[in-house]
Amino acid sequence: PENPDNPLDQWILSEAEKLVLEVTNQLESYELQKAIAPILNFIDLLNNWYIRRSRRRFWRSENDSDKLQAYETLYSVLMKLITVAAPFIPFITEEIYMNLKTEGTPDSIHLGSWPEYNESIRNLELEMKMALTRQAVSMGRALRSMHSLKTRQPLKALHLVTRDEKEKLVLQEMADIIAEELNVKEVIFKDNEEDLVEYSAKANFKVLGKQLGPNMKTAAAAIAELKPSEIQSLIEGATLSLDLSFGTLEITEESVVIQRSEKANMKVLNEGSLTVALDSELTEELVQEGIVRDIVRSVQNLRKEKDLDVSDRIVLFVSGSEKIKDSVKAFQDYLSTETLTDKWTWENNEDAQKVECGGEECFIAIQKA
Repeated sequence: PENPDNPLDQWILSEAEKLVLEVTNQLESYELQKAIAPILNFIDLLNNWYIRRSRRRFWRSENDSDKLQAYETLYSVLMKLITVAAPFIPFITEEIYMNLKTEGTPDSIHLGSWPEYNESIRNLELEMKMALTRQAVSMGRALRSMHSLKTRQPLKALHLVTRDEKEKLVLQEMADIIAEELNVKEVIFKDNEEDLVEYSAKANFKVLGKQLGPNMKTAAAAIAELKPSEIQSLIEGATLSLDLSFGTLEITEESVVIQRSEKANMKVLNEGSLTVALDSELTEELVQEGIVRDIVRSVQNLRKEKDLDVSDRIVLFVSGSEKIKDSVKAFQDYLSTETLTDKWTWENNEDAQKVECGGEECFIAIQKA
């Protein structure tokens, strides 16, 4: 599409041009192995970010300009992807091409021209913003995995701390995307890590031992008494001067061993200048929403098993415990919207399958509406 309105379209089109440039440069240098990495990276961006985040645009029943641009964008980048991948996976790309080719295009992908890099489509700032957003999301997902907090369970908040002001502005701009990807109710920005973790410090004996000798014990006691704000300043690169009985001691981050302990309900992860923390406290409402999201996932799997089209409407049958029933009633609008359900009933259908929803047994069945 020419000048697409949606930033997602602009971003993936820019990434497609980056793909063409990187693969072309590697092939012209006869670096065949290095030419494969950009292809794999782009498949990940396309499948796990662009398509997944655009699925509601593809589902939409009305044929508005946004839906049209989504399909045009997807068609365009798929054609670029299979063209640059054709030398490496000739048969699969040919199969995809046969599904995509239109009147007037070459009979085979291998009879077409190699795409020319179009620098005017590149948007380096948008690429940077999306890369930073994906980093924050990746760290949040890692935290969920580390602490067994499944993605379908909504959480209260994600806290973000960055010492880079430009990063902070980008993350604030992309906060809605981050919240949706990590299934949190809000994204909260903090000025420093003190709000998320408690700091303590111990003397680094390897660094200070030879320097201080018999005065090491006095210095170690003073370092253990450092305030969280003083430890934070060391992390940020400051030098502290301690007035001790034997004189003045200047210490830096290398002089101490800093220990972080998470505050109540906080799960914290740091990577470079970015720190993310998940608030893991679960309210009854959050638990109910988590149950319904499990039901949604099971319904989507049933739709695939029954080979339903992505736009097919369904009738949904649900049964289970009172906890399941209360959860479905509380979030019935969300359940209907996500699964394209025209009508749902509380009954144990003879074709129902048993699935696990929030640790509870649930029985679901679907019929095409």
